[in-house]
Amino acid sequence: MATASANLRNAIFFFVVLSLFNVHVCGSDGCLVVGCGYMLTQQCWCCYSANVKPPLQPEDICFATKGECEAFPCPPLPPGRDSGRQKEPIKHTIQCIVTHPDPEISGFLHKGFSQITKEVVGRALHAVYVKGGTYLSVFHSNTLINMYSKFGKINAAKNVFDEMLERNEASWNNMISGYVTMGLYVDAGRLFIEMWGRGFKLNGYVIASLLTAFSRSESMVLEGLQIHGLVLKNGLLYDVFVGTSLLHFYGMYGIISSARTVFEEMPHRNVVSWTSLMVDYSDAGDFNEVVKLYRRMRCEGISCNQNTFTTVISSCGALDDEFLGHQVLGHVLKSGIESNVSVANSIISMFGNFSSVEDACYVFNHMDERDIISWNSMITVFANNWLCNESLRCFHLMRLDHGEINATTLSAVLVVCGSLDNLKWGRGIHCLVVKLGWDSNVCISNTLLTMYFQSGRHKDAEKLFNRMAEKDLISWNSMMTGYVLEGKCLDALKVLNELLDMGKMMNFVTFASALAACSDAEFLVEGRIIHSLVIISGFHQNLVVGNALVTMYGRCGMMQVAKRVFQMMPEKELVTWNALIGGYADNEECDEALETFKLLRQEAESPNYITLINVLGSFWDPGNLLKCGMPLHAYIILTGFETDEYVKNSLITMYADCGDLNSSNHMFYGLLNKTPVTWNAMVAANAQHSQWEEALKLLLEMQRTKVNFDQFSLSAGHAASANLGILVDGQHLHSLAIKLGFDAYHYVKNATMDMYGKCGEMNDLLKMLPEPKRRSRLSWNILLSSFARHGYFQRAKDIFHEMLEQGAKPDHVTFVSLLSACSHGGLVDEGLAYFASMTTEFGVPVAIEHCVCIVDLLGRSGRLAEAEKFIDKMPVQPNDFVWRSLLAACKTHGHVELGKKAAENILKSNPSDDSAYVLYSNVCATSGRWQDVQRIRVKMESENVKKKPACSWLNVRNKISMFGVGDQSHPQAEQIYIKLMELRKKIKEEGYVPDTSYALHDTDDEQKEDNLWNHSERLALAYGLIHTPEDSTLRIFKNLRVCGDCHSVYKLVSNIVRRVIILRDPYRFHHFSSGKCSCGDYW
Repeated sequence: MATASANLRNAIFFFVVLSLFNVHVCGSDGCLVVGCGYMLTQQCWCCYSANVKPPLQPEDICFATKGECEAFPCPPLPPGRDSGRQKEPIKHTIQCIVTHPDPEISGFLHKGFSQITKEVVGRALHAVYVKGGTYLSVFHSNTLINMYSKFGKINAAKNVFDEMLERNEASWNNMISGYVTMGLYVDAGRLFIEMWGRGFKLNGYVIASLLTAFSRSESMVLEGLQIHGLVLKNGLLYDVFVGTSLLHFYGMYGIISSARTVFEEMPHRNVVSWTSLMVDYSDAGDFNEVVKLYRRMRCEGISCNQNTFTTVISSCGALDDEFLGHQVLGHVLKSGIESNVSVANSIISMFGNFSSVEDACYVFNHMDERDIISWNSMITVFANNWLCNESLRCFHLMRLDHGEINATTLSAVLVVCGSLDNLKWGRGIHCLVVKLGWDSNVCISNTLLTMYFQSGRHKDAEKLFNRMAEKDLISWNSMMTGYVLEGKCLDALKVLNELLDMGKMMNFVTFASALAACSDAEFLVEGRIIHSLVIISGFHQNLVVGNALVTMYGRCGMMQVAKRVFQMMPEKELVTWNALIGGYADNEECDEALETFKLLRQEAESPNYITLINVLGSFWDPGNLLKCGMPLHAYIILTGFETDEYVKNSLITMYADCGDLNSSNHMFYGLLNKTPVTWNAMVAANAQHSQWEEALKLLLEMQRTKVNFDQFSLSAGHAASANLGILVDGQHLHSLAIKLGFDAYHYVKNATMDMYGKCGEMNDLLKMLPEPKRRSRLSWNILLSSFARHGYFQRAKDIFHEMLEQGAKPDHVTFVSLLSACSHGGLVDEGLAYFASMTTEFGVPVAIEHCVCIVDLLGRSGRLAEAEKFIDKMPVQPNDFVWRSLLAACKTHGHVELGKKAAENILKSNPSDDSAYVLYSNVCATSGRWQDVQRIRVKMESENVKKKPACSWLNVRNKISMFGVGDQSHPQAEQIYIKLMELRKKIKEEGYVPDTSYALHDTDDEQKEDNLWNHSERLALAYGLIHTPEDSTLRIFKNLRVCGDCHSVYKLVSNIVRRVIILRDPYRFHHFSSGKCSCGDYW
C-alpha cells in the first residue's frame, strides 16, 4: 500500500513537471494519464492515472527522459524496461523545451541555468536528468552551480560540483563565488587552495572573489595579504578588476597606505579604480585626500560617474567646505547627471552638513524621482540640525507618501531623539521597531545604543546590547563611545578587551574611541599599549587615529610625546592642530599654545572657533591677560568670531581664569541670549573665585528662567553646596540630578559624593560609592580625602592600600590627600615614607602641594628645624603656602624668629597678604611680645591691609544664620548670650579652665576669657542648641581655623548636652561626641 501511494505521488509530480514543458498529457473527467516518461517504479513505460492533489513539491519529482541530446546524455535503459507503450522519444521533449513560450525554459539548451529566475523551474529542469541518471555537460553544470548559489542552496551547489566528472576553471570560480555569496569565506579560501593545488591557472575572477570574501570577513587580513603576494607573483595587477578589488580589500581594513601603493602601481586605472580609492579615504575619514584625488582625476581627463560625484560631494559636506561644495556642484551640472537620484541624495546631505536646510529642501522638492534614500537623507538633514519636529514630520510624510521605510530610516530619525527632551519619541520609535520585527536589525540596534547613551540612559543601552542577537563592530564601537561619553573609561576599556579576546578586527573608530577612554593620566599605561596596537595594525598613519593620539597624550600631561606624534604624522588637518593646542591649554603651557597658534596661521590654515577656544583656555594667570588674553580678544572681534556662542563662553571663562571676574560678569550680563553653556561658564567662574553663594544664586536663576540643567550645571552646584556646607541645597541638587537622569554621569556622581563628604554625611557618601572594581581614581581620591578630612586617618591609609590592591594608580591628588591625613593625624614617619615612595615607586613627580603637606607634617609635630631644612632643599621653589604652613607651626610651638622669617617670605611675594600679618601677630602674642603685636597692627593700617574677619554659620530650617566675633546684630542675640552664660557655667562645673593664650589682646585674664566667649563658633553653637531638636546632629561651619579653647569648649558641651556636634573649618571636620573629638586633639 505504501509503495502504491509513493508511486501515485511520483506520478502526480511527474505530471506537473511535464506540464511545465507542454509534454503530451491526456486525461478525462479529472483523471490524468501521463505519458512519455520513464517512471522509476514497477510500472514503467506505461500510462499512469491519478487525481492531481496539490500542493506539489518539485523535489519529489521522479523523472528521466529517454533519448540522447547534448544537454542530457542518457544511459541505456535497464534490461527489460524497453517494452510496453513507448511514447515520443526525447527529441519530442527537447522540442517542447525549445518551443516553450517561457524564454527562461526555451533558452535553456544554449544558456543553461544562468537565466532561471524561479527556483521551482530550475529544480524541475535539474530533476529531468537527476532521476534518470543522466549527466549535464560542464557548461550546464557550471550554470547550475550559479543558480543554486543564487537561490541560497549552497549545499545543492556543492553536490553538483562534487558529482561533476570533469571541471574547468569556471567550475571552481563559480563554486568559490557561491561560497562568498553565502558568507562562507573560510570555505571559499579552502576551495581556492584545492584549486591551486590541482594546477589550475589563477585568473582575475577568482582572485576578485577571494578578495571580496576576505574583505567581508573582517578577520582575514593575513589571507588577503597572501593573495596580494600571489597577484604580484603572477603579474595579475594589470587586470583592473583585480587591482580595484585590492583597493576595496585594503579600504575595508583601513590600511589606506597599502591601498594607495596598489593604486599607484596599477598600470591601468579606470573610473571605478579612482572611485574605490576615494571611498577608502572617505571611509577612513580623510576627506581632504578624497578632494585631492578628485582634482587629480579631472586633470588626467578621467570622466566622473555618479558614484564618483556621490563620494566627492559627501566629502565636501564632511569638510564643511561650502566653496568647494558649490564648485563640485557646478561640475555635476556640467556633466548633466544632476537628476540622478543618488547624486541628488548626496547633494541633499551636503547641504545638510552646511546647515543649509532650505537648500536641501529645495533639491528634495524638485527631484523628478525619489527613492527611500532621498527620504532618509532629508530626515537626516533635519536630525543633524536638531530640528526634531521637522524630522518626525518628514518621517510621517514618508510613511504616507512613499510607504516603504528601512533600517536607515529608523536610524536617521532616532538620531534626533538622543536627548532627555526627545527621549519619549525615541522610546516610541523603539516600540515601532519591535512592532515591525526589526529589533534584530543590527543597524537599528546600534542607533538605539547611541540614543540611550546620549540621553544618559546607559543601563538601557547595556540591556539592549546584551539582548542583541547579532553584534557588528559598530555595536562594540558604540558601547565604547557611549561609556567614554559618560566618563566610564574603565568600562570602555573592558569592551575593548572583550573585542581583543574574540579576535575581532578593529577599525580606526575603535582605536579612536579606545584612545579617548585613556585621556587621563590614570590610564596612560593602557593608552601606550593601545598606541602599540595601532602601530601593529597599521593605523598609525590614519588621520583620525593620529588626532586621537595627540589628544590622549596631551590630556595625560605627556606634551613632549604628543608633539612627537604630531610631527610624525604624514599629514595634518585643522583638527590635528586644535588637538595639540588643546593639549598645551590643558597643561597650562600658554607660550607653547600661542607659538603653535602662530605656526598654524603661517601654514595658511584658517583657525576655527575650536582653535580659539583652546588658545583662550591656555590663559590662566593674571599676567596672561594683558600680554595675551586681551590681544586675542581683539583678534576675535576683527575676525568676526565674537558672535560665536562657544567663543563668547570661553572669553567669560578666560577673564575669570586670569582673575578678572568683573569682566566676566560684564560680558555675561551684556548677552541678550544666554544658552545653558553660557550659564555654566558663569557659574564655574564664580565657583573658581570662591563666590559660592553667587554660584548658587545663578543656578536658582537658571531654574527660574527654565534653563535646562546639564551635568556641568549640577557638578558646579554640588561644588558650591559642598564648599558652603549647605547640605539641604546639595540634597536638592542630588534629587534633581536623579530626576533629570544625570545621577549616573561620572562627574555628577563624584561631585555628589564630594558634596556629602564635605557636608559631613559620610554614610550617604558610602551609599553612593561604586564597588571597588568599578571605582575610578577620582572616586578613590574623594573617598580618601573625605576620611582624612573627617579625622579617620587610619581608615584613609587603609583606603590607599585597598586602592593599590584593586589596581588603581595613585596620582598627584591621591598623595596630597594621603600626606594631609598623615599630617593631621600625627603620622610623621608614615607620611615621610609615603612621600619618599611617591616618586620612586609610583612615578608621581613632586609638586608644591606635596611639599606644603610635608612642611605641615613636620611643623605640627614640633620638628621645625627639619621643616626649615626641607624648605631649603625642596625640588620646587617654595611659595606662600609653604611659608604659611611653617608660620602656623611657629604659632603653635611659639618659635618667634622662624615665624618672622616665614612671614617675611610670604610678604615678599604678596605684600597685601593679611594672613601673614595675622599669623605672625599671633606668634608674637602667644609669646607675650605685645609691642611686636602692636607694631604689626600699625603696619597693617599703613599698608591698608584688612584682616579677614572670622565668621561661623549654620543652617536651621533651610535658613542660613551667620555670626561674626562678638556679633550683636542677630534678632535673637539676647537669647544667644544667655545660652552662652548657661553653657559657661556648666562647663566650669565640669572643670573647664580657659586657655587665654588664644585671646590675642594685651588685657587682663578676665577680659581675655570674655573675649574668648565672643568667638563666632560659640555664638553659632548657642544658637544651634536653642533652635534644633535635642536628638539631632548639630552642624556648624567656620571660615577660619577653630581656636584651641573653642575646641575644648565644644568637647565639654557635647558631653553635657549629649549630642553629636560637627564643626568644619577650612582644614578638616571635628566630630564631637561624649566629650571627645575625632581629631584626638591633634589638628
